[in-house]
Amino acid sequence: MKKKVLVQFDGSNFYNKVKKILPTLHLTSFNYKGLANEISKSKKTQAIYYVGEIRKYPGNKKSEILYSSQQKLFTNLRKQNLEIKLGYLLMSDGKYHEKGVDVQIAVDIVRGAIKNEYDICYVISSDTDLLPAIQTAKDECKEIIYVGFENFISRALQKNCSSYLVLKK
Repeated sequence: MKKKVLVQFDGSNFYNKVKKILPTLHLTSFNYKGLANEISKSKKTQAIYYVGEIRKYPGNKKSEILYSSQQKLFTNLRKQNLEIKLGYLLMSDGKYHEKGVDVQIAVDIVRGAIKNEYDICYVISSDTDLLPAIQTAKDECKEIIYVGFENFISRALQKNCSSYLVLKK
């Protein structure tokens, strides 16, 4: 029987790690589905991209540029049949903080495990807040594979997932 595969991209986590390793790579035109299929060794992969939604603020040039760039990314993701799940950005102390994204990833890990929506879940995130959800999925006999980046490995995720993959330059 064919295994059901889910690949979860923690968007900002993925973006920040890739930018450190490959600063010239344009992620608005990146082949996310290709990466999902490559790591899962399956063409029937369901992939979800989670990210905080950027809003345009009238008169704020930076917000307009970031918004436009994110819209290009979304167009690219939709062309590749990736589902997009949005959190939001909260401004505090002059900086934006992503909110609601980790919770959505965790809920999808747990719900998918309990409802048998996947057999194997690849988590492309280094966020240790996901550990309780990962443990719940493993308790439901699901295989959870941590996908990390060389030089930025989360030892906690590496240790607590069923197995792990390291993406290299």
